Amino acid sequence: QKELSALAISTFPIPGDADFPLNGMFVKPAHSEIDKMKQYLEQLRKECSDRMIDRVIDPETNKPSKWWLCFVRRCFMGKTLLNIGSL
Repeated sequence: QKELSALAISTFPIPGDADFPLNGMFVKPAHSEIDKMKQYLEQLRKECSDRMIDRVIDPETNKPSKWWLCFVRRCFMGKTLLNIGSL
């Protein structure tokens, strides 16, 4: 859980950055909105990681659920949010 929380607040690309995987779906924020966008996405990542941990980790065995982990490497609409070198 600590690792997931650390990942949620780590540096990450935002729309308009070359590394952002969904650039075709989002408009680059105006210069004045960049900090607000980073704060919003950081909060979104933190909330998602906090809520997902309850679903992905089986509380009885304290191990990852195989059912949820089957989605890790899947693409949706030809897109993936997984960095190839991260797993």
